[in-house]
Amino acid sequence: MMLRIGNVIVKELIQFGRDRILTLFILLAPALQLLLLAQAIERGINEQPVVILDLDRSYQSSRLITSLDNAEELQVQFQVDSPDDMRQLLDEGRARLAVVIPAGFARELASPSSTQSIQVVADATNTIAASITMSAASGVVSRFAADLVAGRGIVVPEFIDFRTNVRFNPTMDVRAYSIPAQLGFITYQVTLAVAALGLARERELGTLEQLMVTPLRRFELAVGKGVPAIAIGGGNFCVMWIISLVVFQVPMNGSPLLLAALTLLFITTEVSWGLVISAVSRTQQQAILFVFIQAMVDMTFSGFMVPVKNMPAVLQAISRFVPLQHYLSIVRSIMLKGAGLSELWPNVLALILLSLGMGLIALRSVSRRLE
Repeated sequence: MMLRIGNVIVKELIQFGRDRILTLFILLAPALQLLLLAQAIERGINEQPVVILDLDRSYQSSRLITSLDNAEELQVQFQVDSPDDMRQLLDEGRARLAVVIPAGFARELASPSSTQSIQVVADATNTIAASITMSAASGVVSRFAADLVAGRGIVVPEFIDFRTNVRFNPTMDVRAYSIPAQLGFITYQVTLAVAALGLARERELGTLEQLMVTPLRRFELAVGKGVPAIAIGGGNFCVMWIISLVVFQVPMNGSPLLLAALTLLFITTEVSWGLVISAVSRTQQQAILFVFIQAMVDMTFSGFMVPVKNMPAVLQAISRFVPLQHYLSIVRSIMLKGAGLSELWPNVLALILLSLGMGLIALRSVSRRLE
């Protein structure tokens, strides 16, 4: 039995190597995708265009404008004279944030008993950018006010000793949260695509009938098709994991061996489902279409885009049957938190059960389609 399975594995690897376009795509595209996505995240949301409506035209208002422009997240690109011009820049998308400094701003600041308000208008079509720019503007105004108070020698008593402690991601770098998820999702894509093409390619090339007349059992054929997909998926994961650690400095606080073992479990689960797709597909194009649809569904339920806790209860229940959802939680917890099996056992148990269930479905589907 092992000799027959080995022969199928060797055949798969030879056939995979002959398809140079597919080989190039599988080996280079995932790493390139990770590099492009991670670099886009690395740049962050900085230098967002700001429009200023300064109705005071004073020294203090100029200081405030300079402080806003010095903020890393903001860049003062426009100074207008009327609210209509300000609204037009926001409507056209040329400005993300508008700051209105009212008339009498400097005069009111000179009076300790008065309170002067500053209006901030944000373009919230991009909610993340709007949140960051408003937070940055608020911080600039707060520091500006604090500097004024300190310059006058006024001591404000502190009634609360407010201290913060950020765990797992002290710098609050968005890459540390996003890149492990991208690592898991790209591994999922590659594994599912390679597994889904196995039987579909044989059927389309007309070689499936030749395999059926050999002494191969259905179980041996499924294993022979699955092992190369597992090896390719695992190889891609290793390459992208090294890129994540070396190029983008993503922390690795947990056990690499534990991550490797659970990644292998996840890849095996996805290979089983890929064999199901391959068994029901008549052509390679049809298999890739199924993979594309499956990826969209799994991405929705995995928490890759929207946290699972934010979903309705029904969708949260469905997400428990999505292996990618459990794996993303595992890879983030191991890399960022240094979690072990004692913390991850619910996700690990779910992956084991899903792997067994999908493996049985794959064997049954392969047997039925080849009868």
